[in-house]
Amino acid sequence: MKKVLLIAFGIILASGLLYIYFFVSQKPEEPKILSQLESKENEKGKREFIFSITNVGKEETTLTFPTWLEYNVSISNLDNKEIESGEIIMKHLDLNEENRNGRLLLLEPNEKFEYRLLITNIPKGKYEIQISSASGYGGVLREEFEIEF
Repeated sequence: MKKVLLIAFGIILASGLLYIYFFVSQKPEEPKILSQLESKENEKGKREFIFSITNVGKEETTLTFPTWLEYNVSISNLDNKEIESGEIIMKHLDLNEENRNGRLLLLEPNEKFEYRLLITNIPKGKYEIQISSASGYGGVLREEFEIEF
């Protein structure tokens, strides 16, 4: 009788450990986000960029944005010329600047979300734009561009 109880206890213990290993300790899939940057030349002193994020994973993904600005962006002058603060104007065409609380964005598999950024009042020269999603996924993209008059 002791052997039967010992074997039954062993089977229950092994089943419990297997259950915990396969169902409880499984972490959700890490979001797989592909970032892309597309540049559209506009009239002189202006440039439009389209920054997109795509869920390339097999599961839906929720991205968290703590503020209204859902991407990080910077522009560098490659000619080593100093640009005064406020000289270049960035217009975030698809973002609501009044939304101070941020938001959650649910992306289904293969779903793409685009942001348009219009940069105006750019002096003549060579520049580099760096952009990344504020969610922390998708990496940093860089693109060089030139403004000629």
